[in-house]
Amino acid sequence: MEQFKDQLFPSEFILDYIQDESQKKRFLSYVAFRFLSFVGEDDAALPTRLKESLSCPFTPQAFTVIEDYLMEDYYFSPSLKQGTYEPLYLYAAISLISAGHPEELSFFEELLAGYCPVAASLCLQDTGLQLSSLLQTGSDFYAALYLATIKHGAQLPSLLPKFTDAYEESYHFTCEDFILFDFMDEYFEQKRCICHASFIELVDTLVAATLNYYNTDFDTLVEKDAAQALSGASSRFAGTKRIGNIIITSSMEHDAACRMLANTFRYAAMYELRNNLFDFHLEDDKLITLTNWKENLRWHYVQYANVYSLALDSFYAAMLSRELLKAQFEANLL
Repeated sequence: MEQFKDQLFPSEFILDYIQDESQKKRFLSYVAFRFLSFVGEDDAALPTRLKESLSCPFTPQAFTVIEDYLMEDYYFSPSLKQGTYEPLYLYAAISLISAGHPEELSFFEELLAGYCPVAASLCLQDTGLQLSSLLQTGSDFYAALYLATIKHGAQLPSLLPKFTDAYEESYHFTCEDFILFDFMDEYFEQKRCICHASFIELVDTLVAATLNYYNTDFDTLVEKDAAQALSGASSRFAGTKRIGNIIITSSMEHDAACRMLANTFRYAAMYELRNNLFDFHLEDDKLITLTNWKENLRWHYVQYANVYSLALDSFYAAMLSRELLKAQFEANLL
């Protein structure tokens, strides 16, 4: 099996992630979204069919459902293609799974069987099943994965490696973030490291130290500092004014903007930490661990500057992406 497949479709991680029911729903929403996005490439009538069959409101206000999903955690947050119905498919998938109405779930399974009859008819209990030769398209892959997760939970430990073998990079199951987090898991020898209390404390401490170095906080950044840093002729984003600038404080509710900014700072701190762990790593000895980092981890102004710059860059990019995604979703509704 090629190594990249295991990184981009991490079967061991999935098994751990879906132990919690709410996270299982998030995972299933992602799988349902990927199925719909692949089917929608060939069926222009799918958006209308979803609107007519699902009870969730297809209104501009429903965009908050997409926002909440994307900001929930670092996993299963897809990149959406421009000029497609993918925002609508994501909203439909989230609503479908979170509501869990039996008649709507039956409708979804009818979609699976109608578009992917081979995948829907597989005997997933068959220990000799070779999914790599049976699942030939992205829609087949996600249809089978959905059915395996909801109907054959006991067989998932043996089934998921077969899905990994059948996975193709064009199926876009994950993004590069998984590789970053996989490195953290391996280095600190902790499954789902970013959920571990000591690692969370480590990252939050680095974020707090960065904010303290610049004598600011998230509220001040949103209201004042970030707006100034991202404007003016000397800003890295000065060129965006030529194509239309986004004013942060007016484009998003304050508390939501602070949450988004906090997420970008945590991500930037993790990214910078990953880069420095290579420096702190000596042969087979891990100099920085989850038990000694308070004594052994030392940063200076370069690390603070790197976190600060990357966080602001990511925040502004996220704001722009949000506006574009919102506009695309509203266009989908028309």
